[in-house]
Amino acid sequence: MKLIAHRGLSSIAPENTMSAFELAGKEQRFFGIECDIHETKDHQFVVMHDDNLSRMVKKDVLIKNLTLKELKKYVIKAGNNIKNYPKQSIPTFEEYLDLCVYYDKVAIIEIKEVMELSSLVNVMNHIDNHLGLRAVIISFNINYLKYMRALSETIELQLLTDQMDDATIYDARVNQIDLSIWHEQINTDRVKQLKKEGFKIAVFTVNDPKLQRKYASMGIDYLTTDT
Repeated sequence: MKLIAHRGLSSIAPENTMSAFELAGKEQRFFGIECDIHETKDHQFVVMHDDNLSRMVKKDVLIKNLTLKELKKYVIKAGNNIKNYPKQSIPTFEEYLDLCVYYDKVAIIEIKEVMELSSLVNVMNHIDNHLGLRAVIISFNINYLKYMRALSETIELQLLTDQMDDATIYDARVNQIDLSIWHEQINTDRVKQLKKEGFKIAVFTVNDPKLQRKYASMGIDYLTTDT
Protein backbone atom coordinates (compact mmCIF):
# COMPACT_ATOMS: atom_id res chain seq x y z
CA MET A 1 0.00 0.00 0.00
CA LYS A 2 1.37 3.39 -1.04
CA LEU A 3 1.08 6.39 1.29
CA ILE A 4 0.04 9.84 0.10
CA ALA A 5 0.67 13.02 2.10
CA HIS A 6 -2.68 14.81 2.39
CA ARG A 7 -2.16 18.48 1.43
CA GLY A 8 1.51 17.85 2.15
CA LEU A 9 2.62 16.80 5.61
CA SER A 10 -0.27 18.84 6.98
CA SER A 11 -0.05 17.56 10.56
CA ILE A 12 3.31 19.33 10.89
CA ALA A 13 2.99 22.44 8.70
CA PRO A 14 0.01 24.44 7.38
CA GLU A 15 -1.83 22.49 4.70
CA ASN A 16 -1.15 23.08 1.00
CA THR A 17 1.92 25.24 1.66
CA MET A 18 5.36 24.78 0.16
CA SER A 19 6.66 23.96 3.65
CA ALA A 20 4.14 21.12 4.03
CA PHE A 21 5.01 19.84 0.56
CA GLU A 22 8.73 20.00 1.24
CA LEU A 23 8.37 18.07 4.50
CA ALA A 24 6.44 15.39 2.62
CA GLY A 25 9.04 15.40 -0.14
CA LYS A 26 11.80 14.65 2.34
CA GLU A 27 9.84 11.79 3.94
CA GLN A 28 10.79 8.56 2.18
CA ARG A 29 7.62 6.72 3.21
CA PHE A 30 5.45 8.91 1.01
CA PHE A 31 4.80 7.73 -2.52
CA GLY A 32 2.92 10.89 -3.44
CA ILE A 33 1.97 14.38 -2.30
CA GLU A 34 -1.65 15.48 -2.60
CA CYS A 35 -2.79 19.02 -3.30
CA ASP A 36 -5.99 20.88 -4.28
CA ILE A 37 -6.17 23.35 -7.14
CA HIS A 38 -8.50 26.21 -8.05
CA GLU A 39 -8.58 28.51 -11.08
CA THR A 40 -7.98 32.22 -10.64
CA LYS A 41 -9.71 35.13 -12.35
CA ASP A 42 -6.94 35.26 -14.95
CA HIS A 43 -7.10 31.49 -15.56
CA GLN A 44 -4.03 30.48 -13.58
CA PHE A 45 -4.01 27.63 -11.06
CA VAL A 46 -3.19 27.94 -7.38
CA VAL A 47 -3.04 25.44 -4.55
CA MET A 48 -5.75 25.85 -1.93
CA HIS A 49 -8.39 23.49 -0.56
CA ASP A 50 -11.20 26.03 -0.13
CA ASP A 51 -12.62 28.27 -2.83
CA ASN A 52 -12.61 31.11 -0.29
CA LEU A 53 -9.56 32.51 1.52
CA SER A 54 -11.39 33.04 4.81
CA ARG A 55 -10.17 29.92 6.66
CA MET A 56 -6.49 29.98 5.72
CA VAL A 57 -5.86 33.66 5.00
CA LYS A 58 -8.57 35.34 7.13
CA LYS A 59 -9.91 37.27 4.12
CA ASP A 60 -13.44 36.67 2.88
CA VAL A 61 -12.74 36.60 -0.84
CA LEU A 62 -13.15 33.96 -3.56
CA ILE A 63 -10.15 32.70 -5.48
CA LYS A 64 -12.01 32.98 -8.78
CA ASN A 65 -12.44 36.72 -8.18
CA LEU A 66 -8.69 37.39 -7.81
CA THR A 67 -5.80 37.36 -10.26
CA LEU A 68 -2.69 35.36 -9.52
CA LYS A 69 -0.78 38.57 -8.78
CA GLU A 70 -3.44 39.61 -6.27
CA LEU A 71 -3.44 36.19 -4.60
CA LYS A 72 0.32 36.22 -4.20
CA LYS A 73 0.05 39.29 -1.96
CA TYR A 74 -1.75 37.27 0.72
CA VAL A 75 -0.04 35.28 3.49
CA ILE A 76 -1.26 32.06 5.07
CA LYS A 77 -2.41 32.81 8.64
CA ALA A 78 -3.79 29.46 9.81
CA GLY A 79 -2.84 25.79 9.95
CA ASN A 80 -0.79 23.47 12.10
CA ASN A 81 2.25 25.07 13.73
CA ILE A 82 1.62 28.29 11.82
CA LYS A 83 3.95 30.22 14.17
CA ASN A 84 6.84 28.12 12.90
CA TYR A 85 6.00 28.83 9.27
CA PRO A 86 5.49 32.58 8.83
CA LYS A 87 5.16 34.41 5.52
CA GLN A 88 3.84 31.44 3.57
CA SER A 89 2.26 32.53 0.31
CA ILE A 90 -0.35 30.59 -1.63
CA PRO A 91 1.58 28.23 -3.93
CA THR A 92 1.08 28.19 -7.66
CA PHE A 93 0.35 24.87 -9.35
CA GLU A 94 3.70 25.24 -11.10
CA GLU A 95 5.60 25.58 -7.81
CA TYR A 96 3.95 22.44 -6.46
CA LEU A 97 4.73 20.43 -9.60
CA ASP A 98 8.35 21.59 -9.57
CA LEU A 99 8.69 20.34 -5.99
CA CYS A 100 7.19 16.95 -6.87
CA VAL A 101 9.72 16.55 -9.67
CA TYR A 102 12.60 17.64 -7.43
CA TYR A 103 11.74 15.11 -4.71
CA ASP A 104 10.61 12.43 -7.19
CA LYS A 105 7.13 12.21 -5.70
CA VAL A 106 3.92 11.43 -7.54
CA ALA A 107 1.74 14.53 -7.84
CA ILE A 108 -1.74 13.69 -6.58
CA ILE A 109 -3.80 16.58 -7.93
CA GLU A 110 -7.34 17.19 -6.75
CA ILE A 111 -9.22 19.43 -9.16
CA LYS A 112 -11.61 21.47 -7.04
CA GLU A 113 -13.16 23.95 -9.45
CA VAL A 114 -12.55 25.31 -12.93
CA MET A 115 -14.50 28.01 -14.74
CA GLU A 116 -15.12 25.82 -17.77
CA LEU A 117 -14.12 22.31 -18.82
CA SER A 118 -11.70 23.59 -21.45
CA SER A 119 -9.57 24.98 -18.59
CA LEU A 120 -8.58 21.38 -17.89
CA VAL A 121 -6.43 21.48 -21.02
CA ASN A 122 -4.18 23.91 -19.13
CA VAL A 123 -3.93 21.46 -16.23
CA MET A 124 -2.78 18.75 -18.62
CA ASN A 125 -0.32 21.10 -20.29
CA HIS A 126 1.27 21.93 -16.93
CA ILE A 127 1.69 18.22 -16.23
CA ASP A 128 3.08 17.45 -19.69
CA ASN A 129 5.60 20.30 -19.41
CA HIS A 130 7.27 18.71 -16.38
CA LEU A 131 9.59 16.02 -17.67
CA GLY A 132 9.78 13.02 -15.41
CA LEU A 133 6.65 13.96 -13.48
CA ARG A 134 4.28 11.20 -12.48
CA ALA A 135 0.76 12.41 -11.77
CA VAL A 136 -2.64 11.17 -10.64
CA ILE A 137 -5.70 13.37 -11.14
CA ILE A 138 -8.46 13.07 -8.53
CA SER A 139 -11.80 14.84 -8.15
CA PHE A 140 -15.28 14.53 -6.71
CA ASN A 141 -16.53 15.82 -10.09
CA ILE A 142 -16.67 12.88 -12.48
CA ASN A 143 -17.26 15.19 -15.44
CA TYR A 144 -13.82 16.72 -14.87
CA LEU A 145 -12.32 13.24 -14.89
CA LYS A 146 -14.17 12.22 -18.05
CA TYR A 147 -12.81 15.30 -19.78
CA MET A 148 -9.29 14.47 -18.60
CA ARG A 149 -9.70 10.94 -19.90
CA ALA A 150 -10.60 12.38 -23.32
CA LEU A 151 -7.35 14.36 -23.20
CA SER A 152 -5.21 11.37 -22.20
CA GLU A 153 -5.68 7.62 -22.47
CA THR A 154 -2.85 6.91 -20.06
CA ILE A 155 -3.05 9.35 -17.13
CA GLU A 156 -4.22 7.78 -13.89
CA LEU A 157 -7.57 9.12 -12.69
CA GLN A 158 -9.42 8.56 -9.42
CA LEU A 159 -12.98 9.48 -8.50
CA LEU A 160 -13.28 10.72 -4.93
CA THR A 161 -16.49 9.37 -3.49
CA ASP A 162 -18.38 8.40 -0.36
CA GLN A 163 -21.11 6.69 -2.40
CA MET A 164 -20.65 3.15 -3.63
CA ASP A 165 -23.81 2.70 -5.68
CA ASP A 166 -23.89 0.68 -8.90
CA ALA A 167 -24.25 3.75 -11.11
CA THR A 168 -21.09 5.33 -9.71
CA ILE A 169 -19.10 2.13 -10.12
CA TYR A 170 -20.35 1.62 -13.68
CA ASP A 171 -19.58 5.21 -14.72
CA ALA A 172 -16.06 4.94 -13.32
CA ARG A 173 -15.37 1.58 -14.93
CA VAL A 174 -16.43 2.51 -18.46
CA ASN A 175 -14.28 5.65 -18.31
CA GLN A 176 -11.23 3.84 -16.87
CA ILE A 177 -11.37 5.83 -13.65
CA ASP A 178 -10.21 4.25 -10.40
CA LEU A 179 -11.86 4.89 -7.03
CA SER A 180 -10.68 6.90 -4.03
CA ILE A 181 -13.18 6.10 -1.29
CA TRP A 182 -14.00 7.62 2.08
CA HIS A 183 -12.49 5.00 4.37
CA GLU A 184 -15.66 4.33 6.37
CA GLN A 185 -17.33 3.02 3.19
CA ILE A 186 -14.75 0.26 2.72
CA ASN A 187 -14.82 -3.36 3.88
CA THR A 188 -13.05 -6.55 2.80
CA ASP A 189 -15.89 -7.85 0.62
CA ARG A 190 -16.23 -4.54 -1.21
CA VAL A 191 -12.48 -4.42 -1.87
CA LYS A 192 -12.56 -7.96 -3.30
CA GLN A 193 -15.50 -7.05 -5.55
CA LEU A 194 -13.88 -3.90 -6.89
CA LYS A 195 -10.55 -5.62 -7.42
CA LYS A 196 -12.27 -8.29 -9.51
CA GLU A 197 -13.69 -5.49 -11.65
CA GLY A 198 -10.18 -4.17 -12.26
CA PHE A 199 -10.16 -1.08 -10.04
CA LYS A 200 -7.22 0.31 -8.15
CA ILE A 201 -8.54 1.47 -4.78
CA ALA A 202 -7.50 4.41 -2.63
CA VAL A 203 -8.89 5.43 0.76
CA PHE A 204 -8.92 8.84 2.45
CA THR A 205 -8.11 10.26 5.02
CA VAL A 206 -6.67 7.79 7.57
CA ASN A 207 -4.39 8.93 10.41
CA ASP A 208 -4.72 6.04 12.88
CA PRO A 209 -1.80 3.57 12.41
CA LYS A 210 -4.03 0.61 13.37
CA LEU A 211 -6.53 1.54 10.68
CA GLN A 212 -3.72 2.01 8.20
CA ARG A 213 -2.55 -1.55 8.86
CA LYS A 214 -6.12 -2.79 8.55
CA TYR A 215 -6.54 -1.24 5.10
CA ALA A 216 -3.13 -2.51 4.00
CA SER A 217 -4.23 -6.05 4.89
CA MET A 218 -7.35 -5.59 2.72
CA GLY A 219 -5.22 -4.93 -0.34
CA ILE A 220 -5.84 -1.19 -0.63
CA ASP A 221 -3.51 0.36 -3.23
CA TYR A 222 -3.23 3.95 -1.91
CA LEU A 223 -3.92 5.55 1.47
CA THR A 224 -4.01 9.29 2.10
CA THR A 225 -2.94 10.55 5.51
CA ASP A 226 -2.13 13.81 7.30
CA THR A 227 0.56 12.20 9.46
